[in-house]
Amino acid sequence: MLLQIAHGEEPHTPLAGQEHRTEMSGQDVFVPARDRRHVTAVNFGLQWLPHGPTPYEVLPFGALFVWRSSYDDTERFRGTFSGLVNDVKYNIGLPSMRGVELVLTLESLVIPFGRSEYVEGRRITQVDLQWNHIHGGVGIGYRRLLPPGHQDSALEVALTYEPGFIWFKRSSGTAANFIVPNDTYEGRVHFRLRTDVLDRNLMELAHRGFSAGGDVLYGQRARWREWGAAAFNALGGAQEKNYLTATVYGVAAGGVPFVESERHRLISSVYGGLGQDLDRFSAFRLPGRPTGYEWEALSLPIMPAVAFNELFPRRYGIVDLTYRYEALFFLYPYLRGTWGIVERPRFGPNGTIRNEMGSLPALGGGVVSGAPWKSQVEINYSYNFGIFRDHEGQPTRGGNGIFIFWSKLL
Repeated sequence: MLLQIAHGEEPHTPLAGQEHRTEMSGQDVFVPARDRRHVTAVNFGLQWLPHGPTPYEVLPFGALFVWRSSYDDTERFRGTFSGLVNDVKYNIGLPSMRGVELVLTLESLVIPFGRSEYVEGRRITQVDLQWNHIHGGVGIGYRRLLPPGHQDSALEVALTYEPGFIWFKRSSGTAANFIVPNDTYEGRVHFRLRTDVLDRNLMELAHRGFSAGGDVLYGQRARWREWGAAAFNALGGAQEKNYLTATVYGVAAGGVPFVESERHRLISSVYGGLGQDLDRFSAFRLPGRPTGYEWEALSLPIMPAVAFNELFPRRYGIVDLTYRYEALFFLYPYLRGTWGIVERPRFGPNGTIRNEMGSLPALGGGVVSGAPWKSQVEINYSYNFGIFRDHEGQPTRGGNGIFIFWSKLL
C-alpha cells in the first residue's frame, strides 16, 4: 500500500520529471527527478489485426526519439528516426527578436516495396506502387511560454516552405495498364500551430489541462499528368497538381465529475481534416500513429483496430473519450471509446469503387505501466465496429486490434 493511503490521505499523482517518494509492501520507493529537456528513447511495438490487410496483419514498428531543449528556451531539436520514415524539426531563437525563431525541418518516407490500397478490407493489388518522398523546410516561427511552466508548456506558430521531391516505381503486382505518375519536384507551404498547457503524470500521460492546434498545407507539383488505372473508376489528373489540406486537433484532461480523487481521469480528444484536390499521394493517412503522448505526437489521430495508414480520406472527424485510473503511481489501466466519421472507398453495385463517408465506432482498453530498466509498456485491445475485414473473400464489418508498445529511455 502507498504510504499516504496508510495514513488515510489521498496520494497526489506524481508529475513527469518530478522527484517522487512513496512506500510499497513495506519498502521505501524513490523515483529521482528527470530532466525532460534532454530525452533519448527507443521504441518498439507490434500490432496484430486478425483478418487485417495483407501484409499488415502482423506489423512490427519502432523508432528512435530524440528531444533537446535548451535551458534558456532558445533552441530545440525534435527527431523521430525509423530509417523508412524520419521527421526532424530544429528551432533556433533569433537573439535580436525575443520569441522569433528560425525553423528548419526534414521529412522523408522511403519504402523500397510496393504499397497497395484497400477497399472494404480487400487488397487491390492492381494499384500496387512504390512511392516515396523527401521534403526539407525553412521558415520563421514564434514561441511563447505558457503556464503551468513545464518545458513543453508553450504556444508555437511556424510558417515554412518545404521544397521536396516525390518519385514512383512499379512493383511486381502493379497492373500492366497502370499509368505511373511523373517523378516531380513538389513545393509545400506549411502553417503549423501548437498549444500545450498540460500537466503530465510520471508515465507522460495527460493529467490535466489541454493541448490544441492544427496545420494548413498547400502543395504544388512541377510535373504532373494523368495517372492510375480503372480500378478506382477514375484516373488522377491535372486538377491534383495543386492541393490544399487543413487539420485541427484538441486534447483535454481533467477529473471525473463528482469524484474528488485525482486518481480518476477523463481525457477527451477531437481530430478533423479537410482537403481539396487530394489524391492517393496527398490524402490524409489514418491512423497517423499507434500511440504516443508528447505534444507533437498528440497532433496525430488514432483510429483503433485499423492498420497504420490504411485509410486515405479527403475528410474525416474523430472524437474519443478515455477513462483512466491510477492503480499505482506507475500503473494506469484505461478504457476508451472512439467515434470516427471518415471518407473511404466502397464497392458499388456494378463493381466500381466510389468514396463515401462512413462511421467507425470503436471500444477498447489497455494499460500503461512502468517497467524495469527505465522503460514503459503499453498493451491495448480494441474492437472497431465499422472497419471492413476480408474473411475468405467476403467483406464483413468489425475487426479486432491488439498492440504492444515498449519504450526505453537511453
